[in-house]
This record gives sequence, structure tokens and C-alpha cells, in this order.
Amino acid sequence: MDLRIVNGLIVTDGNVTREATIYVDNGKIGKICDGLDRSIGVDEEIDAVGHIVFPGLVDPHVHFDDPGFTQREDFETGTKSAAAGGVTTVIDMPCTSIPPVINGENLDYKLSIIKEKAYVDFAFWGGITPGQVENGQYRKDLGDLKDRGIVGVKFYTISGMETYPRMPLPLMDAVFRQLKELNLVCAIHAEDYYIVDFYSSYLQKIGRNDPFSWYEGRAYEAEPAAIWSVMGITEKVGNKLHIVHLSSKEGLNVVRWAKEHGMDVTVETCPQYLLFTVDDLVKKGAVLKTAPPVRQDEDKAALWEGLSDGSIDFISTDHAAGIYPEEKTKESIWDNYAGIPGIQFSLSSILTYGYQMGRITLDDIQRLMSENAAKRYGLYPQKGSLEIGADADFAIVDINKEWTVTAHIMESKGKYSPLMGEKMKGKVVKTIVRGEVVYDDEKGVTGRRGYGEFIKNKL
Repeated sequence: MDLRIVNGLIVTDGNVTREATIYVDNGKIGKICDGLDRSIGVDEEIDAVGHIVFPGLVDPHVHFDDPGFTQREDFETGTKSAAAGGVTTVIDMPCTSIPPVINGENLDYKLSIIKEKAYVDFAFWGGITPGQVENGQYRKDLGDLKDRGIVGVKFYTISGMETYPRMPLPLMDAVFRQLKELNLVCAIHAEDYYIVDFYSSYLQKIGRNDPFSWYEGRAYEAEPAAIWSVMGITEKVGNKLHIVHLSSKEGLNVVRWAKEHGMDVTVETCPQYLLFTVDDLVKKGAVLKTAPPVRQDEDKAALWEGLSDGSIDFISTDHAAGIYPEEKTKESIWDNYAGIPGIQFSLSSILTYGYQMGRITLDDIQRLMSENAAKRYGLYPQKGSLEIGADADFAIVDINKEWTVTAHIMESKGKYSPLMGEKMKGKVVKTIVRGEVVYDDEKGVTGRRGYGEFIKNKL
């Protein structure tokens, strides 16, 4: 065997752990033994004494901006951030690339640019624009994207991107039907266009430019209204639907209704919606500006409950770095970039504010941040798993290590975070991708540029 990890703790049920020895053979999990086992010769040994060994985390929602917007982030800095956060597989969105990933040719071009930069493994979302639906080209383009291994297709009910406009509901119906035939998930950024457009325009017209006006303009009702709209299509079509970055209690109630009525729907939320409220947005300003915005205490509490009871299927980051400080310090909140570079601190924040406070268990974290996304997107058991034969991807974590968030440790190009200065409890000490250590807490990122591989959906 190539590698042996000894004295590590594997999560089995709830907060129950068992000591195990893990053998790695040619980048795969070769054997797992209870307790300490040194019966098989190895080239290298890692002592994970007292540390949790999670299957490598899967972040199914990142914007690494490559190619096209690399002044904000690129695949090298983005995947370095992932490695430092225990994330061994990322799924990159189609919209923040030039050209957007809306056909096979564009995917091939993106892959040619980023494949030599990645430090961790990666998969792709695909996209479709209204023009492709109107001229019928979407059928061929979706087939080509499926053949290339995308995990699904991303739509916006509201969009600020010229190269990737919002998808009107009547056109969604046609694409939902095609996605059902292809057995692909459709992911939705759910904020009602008309509600947000009206209130945002009105507030700017009367001269409001404070952080609270961003919260008011992206009106609370917009999220559940948009979810109801797309659920109405899915109820008739029967396709796989996924709601990204859920922020509200009422949006969660709609998802629960859909699940209770047998619809094939999943949902994710992000650390920002679990940790912060609009009061924090008012205090911190644009560093906490996201779309949708953070909400109220009751929404935060409802989302934690949804994670615990299984109503919310997994945690993503919606990692989206802005140019700092230029895009985060403008006088008007409307002129600042909406996004946070969150992947490096995601696991630590969930450990600190979730596990350490008794809101969720270690088993919950393993499912929410590794297993469930891999299963939903056809990457399991190769990813998100500790099964024999799975990729030897691990996040080795000291759940008791206390540390402070600072800008100088950030691997992202965007050196800002709403967590800046916060004391955390729980930190990744090693990240391993297919048997290779790509991050070490004492040495930093140790992996090789271009080591990350493109992982295709197997659905």
C-alpha cells in the first residue's frame, strides 16, 4: 500500500467515533481496519491521533471565475482555498466564465484553461440561455453537455449578468422536460424577478444606499415566491429540482411541502445564512453583501433546524470573491459586488457555530458536507465516501483547535470575510486528494498545480 493513516477517528453515527487505520492503494481506499493496524507495509504513514477523518468535503456551488473574471478569482487560487478548507471536490458554476458553459464547445474551452491550475478535483455545472430555448438549440447543447459529464444545469430567476440572463418561467418548462429525459438536476437561484426589480428600483429612486436597503430591495417574499413558481413546473414535469443558497424560513417551508408531496427536490444553504443576520449586514456592510441577503434570527434558527432534521440536504458556500477592497468599499451598497470567498472557512464555521453549540452532530456534518451532494450529482461513491475503492480523499480535522480568522491565511484573491477576527474552534490539519497531501496546517498548501482531475457525473 502507498499510505497508511493511523489513530484517526471515523464518524459512525451521530457524534460516535471509532478509531481506525485507513490504507491507501494507488489513490483509492484499499482497506479500513478497526483500531491500530500496521500489518501491511506502506511507503508513508500519517498519524492522525485524536483527529476526525472525514471523507473529503464536496462543495457543489462555487464561482471560480475562470476564464473571464480572473481579476476576482481563478482556478488556482480557488482550489487552493478549497484545499485549505478540507474540500477535495468542487463543482463550478457555468455563469461566471467567459464564455459561459452553455454548450460542449465552451466546456471544452474552459477545461483547457483550468485543468493545469487545479489543486483539488472538480466537476462542472452546465447552463442554458433563453436564446437557446427559443431557437431550439438547447436540446443538442444539453445532450453535448451531458455527454461531457456535467452534473446538472443552473438557472436564475433573476440575474445581473449580461452573458447569462434570467430564464423566464415559460421557457423553464421546456428545459425541465429535456433535463428529465437526460436525468440531470436543475438548480435554481430563486428570487422573484418582479418583486426584487420593483423594490430595488424604488429604493434607489428615493436615494437609499445603506446596507439595510439591500436587504429591503431583495425582498423577503421574493425567495418563497420564486420557489413556488419553479415547484409548480416540477410538480407537473417530474424533473429533478434543486434550490441553491436557501436563506429563509418560508422558503424552507415550501421545500418541505414539495418533499412531503413526493417531488424530487433537494436544497442547500450556506454558512452566511446560518451565522449572520441583517443586523450583521448593517454593521459589517458590503463584506456581507450576498444575493439573496442574510435574513433574520428566526430564519437562521429555521435553517439550523432544517439541517438537523434532514429538510436541508447539504451545505455549499456559493464561493464568489470580489476584488478587495475596490469592489467592497463603495459608498453605495448597490455599487458593491455581491459575494463572499467562503470555501476556506466553511467547515470550521460549521464546527464552531454548529457542532460546538450542539446544533448538529459530526454525522450530520459528514452527510451535509461530503456524502449528500456527491450522491445527488452522480459522484458517489467515488467522492464523499469512505467505502473501499473510493477515491482516497480525506479532511483530517482537529475539532478542538482554537484559532482566529485573519486575512493573511486566506488563499483566495479576495482577502476579506465577514468572519474576520472571529475565534474559531475546529480546523483542518490535513487535506488529502487521491492519497496525496495537498494541504498541511503547518506547511500550507502542499499540493501540485494541475493535480486536480475533472470528475464526470455517472448518472
